[in-house]
Amino acid sequence: MRIEPHVFRAADLVAGDLALDLVNSVTARDSAPRDWLADYDALLQWAHQTGHFAANDLARLERLALAHPRKAKAALERLKRLREALCAVMYALVHEAEPAAADLRLIENLHAAAAQAARLARHGDGLALQWQAQTSQLDLIAHVVCARALPLLQQLELPRLRICDGHDCGWVFLDTSKSGRRRWCDMATCGNSAKAQRFLHRQQAPRRRSGTA
Repeated sequence: MRIEPHVFRAADLVAGDLALDLVNSVTARDSAPRDWLADYDALLQWAHQTGHFAANDLARLERLALAHPRKAKAALERLKRLREALCAVMYALVHEAEPAAADLRLIENLHAAAAQAARLARHGDGLALQWQAQTSQLDLIAHVVCARALPLLQQLELPRLRICDGHDCGWVFLDTSKSGRRRWCDMATCGNSAKAQRFLHRQQAPRRRSGTA
């Protein structure tokens, strides 16, 4: 898989779930996959864009990564293994196949590590499990994503889980439309591209018939 530097934007977060958005940090899975998480700094940029992480935690992670580059690289590799396991499981579910046991075990093991790092804290009128850089260290982002992935997998409405129909995409997403007929990760990108391709095909069809006559 080729590493490709990328500046993350809101348009990259269209999956409807944090764990699926992480899966989509690889693009063009259906053709020539490109990994947008070039380094730990790119992961921090992605995490900031999601809005799911406190600024002070991300700042602490940045300092830790600068002070311990080897540990940051190892943490990034652990997160990428989680990402690929999640992707494989989601693809299997979409295709009504049995997820690989190795992928499920990897997710389970990281979830156990995330649970050990979690702390009960006040949240609204009650308590909730929370993760901080002080306890999770450089695995904070992986811990939060994995913790979010388990409820998604347990409560998933399979007919709503989709793989984008667009070419050079392969992103996964939750179809939350009323009609339940969403085909593309984003109408503004893959949807418009597909429409343009169909229009071009219709324009070229009479010429091809004329040329063969």
